[in-house]
Amino acid sequence: MSEEPLISVVILCYNQEATIERTIKSVLEQQTKYKFEIIIGEDASPNDNTRLICEKYAEEYPDIIHLMDKQPNKGLLKNYTDCIQKSRGRYLGVCAGDDWWHNPHKIEMQVEFLEKEKSFGLVFTDYRIVNVSLNDNTEIFSSSKTIVVDEKKMYQNLLKGNFISAGTVIFRKEIFCKYIDFDKFITLGFLMEDYPMWLEMIQHTKFKYMPVETITYTVADGSISNNKSNYEKTEKFENAVLDIKKYYINKYPSDDIDIKKLKELHHNFLATNFIKDRHFERAIYHSNFLIGTGFKGFVKFFICHTPLIKLYSSYLNKSQNG
Repeated sequence: MSEEPLISVVILCYNQEATIERTIKSVLEQQTKYKFEIIIGEDASPNDNTRLICEKYAEEYPDIIHLMDKQPNKGLLKNYTDCIQKSRGRYLGVCAGDDWWHNPHKIEMQVEFLEKEKSFGLVFTDYRIVNVSLNDNTEIFSSSKTIVVDEKKMYQNLLKGNFISAGTVIFRKEIFCKYIDFDKFITLGFLMEDYPMWLEMIQHTKFKYMPVETITYTVADGSISNNKSNYEKTEKFENAVLDIKKYYINKYPSDDIDIKKLKELHHNFLATNFIKDRHFERAIYHSNFLIGTGFKGFVKFFICHTPLIKLYSSYLNKSQNG
C-alpha cells in the first residue's frame, strides 16, 4: 500500500485551456519532503480542451493526480465539495485553473509551520497579480500584493475586507470538515466560497500570515469582481459581499465593528471605485450614505457633488498606474 499523502491540492477549472497546464505544472514542481496529491475538479468545460489537458496529466502522473469523473456542470461550491471529499490529505490547498504557484517552496513553508504549530489551522501569504485582457489574453503583471494585518484582530480585519487570496492558503482538513457547510452557503445565497470560509474558520482556529509571495493571481477584465465598464455587476458583487459580512457580524458580534460601520465601509469603497472608473452618478449615489459618518465621509460627499470629482478621478487613476 502506498504512503498516504499529507497534503491534497485541489485544482478547480472550467474553460481554462490556455492556463490549466501552467497551473498543474506549478503544483507538480513543488519542492517539498511532504507527499502530496492533486485533485482536479474539471467542471464540464463546454467550449475548449481543458479536460483533454487534465486527462493527459492524470495519465502521466497516476500516483499524484486524480481527475474527478466527467459529469454535468456542478457549479463552484459542489465541485469544490466533491474534490475535498475525494482528498486524503491532512492539509488542503486550492488553486484556480488560471492561477499558478510560482513559489516552488509554498507547500514546504506552510505545512512545516502547521506541523509545528498545532493551534494554527490556516496559513496564508502575499501574492502577485496579473491582469488578463479577455480580448486577446494579454497578461500585464501589476505590483505584488503585500498584506498588512494584525493577527490578533484577524476577524475584525476580515470583516472590513477579504485580504486573503484563496490560492495562497493551506489549511487543516479537519477544520474545514467540522465547520464549513457549502450547502448552507448555497441556501444563504453566497456567491463565493472563500470569504465565508475564512469568517467561519477564524472563530475556531488561528490564522498565520507569512509575508512572502507564493502565487500569481489572475484578474480578468470584465469578471464579476473586476468589471470597470459595468457598474451593475460591481454593485451586485459588493452587495453580495456585504450580505456575507452582515450574516457573520450577526452570528459572531464584534466590539470593534458593527453593521453600521460595515455599511459605511461598503458605500465608501463603492463611491471611491466609481469615481476612479468615472461612473460619477453611482459615485454620487453612494456618497449620499456617507453624510454623518465623520469628516472623511463628508469630504468624500463634497468631492462627489462638485467638479472636484473629475480631478479626483484623474488622481486615483494616475496613482494606480504608477
